[in-house]
Amino acid sequence: MTRTERSAYPRAVLRDRSLSRSGLEKGFRKEGGGAHNWGRLDDELEHEFAALDDENLELEEEAMAASASSADSVVEKAPPLSPNSSMTEAEIEAAKQFRKNAFKKGQGQQITSCQTCDD
Repeated sequence: MTRTERSAYPRAVLRDRSLSRSGLEKGFRKEGGGAHNWGRLDDELEHEFAALDDENLELEEEAMAASASSADSVVEKAPPLSPNSSMTEAEIEAAKQFRKNAFKKGQGQQITSCQTCDD
């Protein structure tokens, strides 16, 4: 009996070897058109252009927000000193200068040193 003759039997007709008996398919679905079902270039271009449009829209929104916030910041240039600050402008500048020179060689001062201490 040849293979062709055997395939005509009812049991052979019911049995389909192309289907997995475990219920799981060996391949994966590519879900696309085009060559070998991988998708078309037109679909990919649509996705790319949509992403570019979204990015341009976000940039425009950020520019609008930045221009609105810059208009607000023009009115309010320098923040005023807090009312809790007991230091004057000269003392603040002296403290900044002290911090700036704290780690320079040859200064010989420690960061914790103060002007009122004799040590």
